[in-house]
Parts: sequence; C-alpha cells; structure tokens
Amino acid sequence: MLEYIVFAAIVIPGILYAIQGSSYLVDYTILVFVFNREIRRLVDYTNHQFNPFSLISLTPLVMLGMLFLGFLFNMKALHPSAKRIFYLFILAIGYGVAIGFLRNGVATFFQAAEYLSAIGMMGYVAVNPADERISDRWLKTAGWAAVIAAIYGWYQYLTIPSWDAFWVEQVGFVGYLGRLEPTQMTVFSTFADRGPCASYLGLVAVAMLVSRRWRVLFGWPVVILLLSCIALTMSRGGIILVILGAVLFPMVNGGRRSGPILLIALVIGGVAFAGLSSLPGADRLTNRFQTLGHMQDDGSFRGRLSIADYGWSAVLRNPAGYGVGSSGLAGRINSTQAVAGDNGWLELMTSLGLPGFALFAAALILLWRYFAVLNRLGLRDDYLALARAYLAVTLICMWVGNYFGELSVMWIAMGRALSPLMFYKLNDLVSEGEPEPIGAPAY
Repeated sequence: MLEYIVFAAIVIPGILYAIQGSSYLVDYTILVFVFNREIRRLVDYTNHQFNPFSLISLTPLVMLGMLFLGFLFNMKALHPSAKRIFYLFILAIGYGVAIGFLRNGVATFFQAAEYLSAIGMMGYVAVNPADERISDRWLKTAGWAAVIAAIYGWYQYLTIPSWDAFWVEQVGFVGYLGRLEPTQMTVFSTFADRGPCASYLGLVAVAMLVSRRWRVLFGWPVVILLLSCIALTMSRGGIILVILGAVLFPMVNGGRRSGPILLIALVIGGVAFAGLSSLPGADRLTNRFQTLGHMQDDGSFRGRLSIADYGWSAVLRNPAGYGVGSSGLAGRINSTQAVAGDNGWLELMTSLGLPGFALFAAALILLWRYFAVLNRLGLRDDYLALARAYLAVTLICMWVGNYFGELSVMWIAMGRALSPLMFYKLNDLVSEGEPEPIGAPAY
C-alpha cells in the first residue's frame, strides 16, 4: 500500500504541471529522475521486502512520457530541419520496437520508453517558448539535484545507510560494489548504479566548468564536490567525461574560453583528488584511477574488449537486430540480453539493427550539421556551444555506455539549441549589420 501511495504522490504533481503546460514540469522531471531510486529503496526497506518491479522506479518514465506528449503536440513549432532530426530518431526507435515486440515481448516497451523519454526531454525543451531565465533555471535545478546527490554520496560512503545496504544485498551487488562497511563500498548515491551517478554528475560538472551562468551557490567548491563524488563512484568513465568536456568545449567552439576553462579544470581536479588522498579508504580510490596509466593490464578494460568482440559478432549474426528490449534492464527482465550495455554503440546496433542504427546515425549527423550551420552563420550562444560540446563528448563516450537512453542535462542544452528561438538571435545579427547572410539551417 505504501508503494502505491508514494507512486501517486510523485506522479500527481507532474500530471498537474503537464495539464497546466508549466515549464516546471522539466524541473520536476529532473528531481524525480535523480531521487526516485532512493525513495524506492526507503519504501522497500520500510516494507521489509524488496520489490524488483516497484512502481516507484517507473515514475521518471511517466514524467518523461508527459514531456514526450507535450513535445508531439507542439512539434509543428520546429523548423523543418529540426523536425527531420526528430523524425529520424523516432523512426529508428520505431523500427527497433517493431523487431523487439516480436522477439522480446513487453520488455520492449520498457526500454522504448527510456529512449523516447530522453528524446522527449530534448523535444519538449525545443518547442517550449521559455526565455533564457527559465532555461537557466532548468540547468540550475539539475545542478542543485547534483549537489544534493553528491552530498548524499559522501554520507553513503562514510556511513552505509541501512536502506542502501538492504538494497545492495537484495540485488546481489555485494562484492561488485565492495564491502558493506563505511569507506569500503562504492558510492551510487541516489541513482540505480554507480555508472548513471557518475555520468549525471559529470555532465552537470561540465556545464558548471564552461560557464558561470550555470553554477549554483558557492561556485567552484560545488564543482569540487561533484568531482569528489564521481571519484567515490570509482567510475573512470565519469572522470574521463569531465576531462573531455573541458577539452572539447573550446575545440568545437573555435577556442572559446580555452585558457580559463583548462586552467580552472586543472586546479579544481588537483584540489579534489589531493583532498581524497587523505581520506579513509583512499587506497581503493587511488588504485582504481592509477589503472588509467596502464589500461592494457586492467581487467575491466579487457572485459570491455571481450564484450566488443562478442557485440560485433552479434551484429553480424543478425543484421536485422534483436530489437529494443534485448539489452539493459529490459533484457535482464526478459532474459533476452543480446549484448551488455558497456558499449553504447554496439547496444544500439544490436537493439535497433543495422537499418535502425543507420537512421539513428543519420539523425546524429543532421544534428551536428544543424549546430554547425548555426555556428557558421555567426550565432554565439552559450546553449549552442554547450550542446556542441555535449554531442562531441557523447559520441566518444558511447564506446563505454549508452548515453542516449538516459536523462541528463545534455538533452536540455541540445533542445535549447534546436529551439526556433535561436532564429531570433540570428535576426538580431542581421539587424546589427552582420555581413554574412543569415538564414535557417537547410540541408
């Protein structure tokens, strides 16, 4: 009964926001995504029973589903080039769903909701007429959620809350996440696992690094807090993501802010990890990250290579694909997992098949071209710059995880860059005497 009450208490405010067409639906969805798993663990602990199919775990998908519907109802507001990008994404996922339904049954719809909901967030932001004050609020909400999650991550590392220990035991993660002792367990904070925790915090940290407008109270100390919590997750991918963000942001934006960003990133990283070295349990952390210097000897790296070998053979054995629902949690639910989610590109190829993957890849190419055209036409916008950096980082990091199937601040930045509101800024350039002819992206 408690589970149903909590589920309703989470979902009803979101429904009211959706009915009102409120921009706070985005803020609320972010908060639900970040904290729903911890709420679910508290409820299971209170009930003295672990429910692997808890309704509370579905609350982010419900929220994101409402964003997706809001996007579809207002899709006509987009420029034709932006519509084409979304059509290709939807067609790619639709193909994977059709194959998946025949092969994987109802598990297909669970993973399809994850893909479509992330695209729904990007689309909802793109069609929303919100001004920059509201879009900044969205990113700062994501920032505050990251701060709370990072603080809780430290609490989890130092104390091991009983409800988190209960969950780790029930899902069989003892060993994988270390020992259930203070400073001996890998942090996952309020998320479903350490990987999603590190990637969410990492993408938020990138936004804070490249522009002060998205930093929350206290500024740089918050970035240090986020980096320190990423280190506690033992996720090398999360640290690499932040480094790539700091390096690629100036590279894809014509050297913009390159000096200050790299200098600040080095100082913050040095302070964060110098502090970690003096903590209890620091040996586990330093040993983990020292493997970056000799990856060829690392067991995890060799395991990823084995997964890649198997994934390529799986793609070649069945070019039509195994369908959406054949990987990730959906695949484990239905016992049909085709390839592990440690390689995002191979997960897309096996799930969508080569036809669906071709459509998905075409959408990504058009997305990059869309951003490049806006940049070439002289538009200088923080969201466009951040979206280009996020896309570049994601294309690289997809080799270690599927970033297109989960919520992150990346979708907010990309949605804002696809917004028709960008054309008003182009028109302002024309009125100010921009010598180069300005026009909407066309290809």
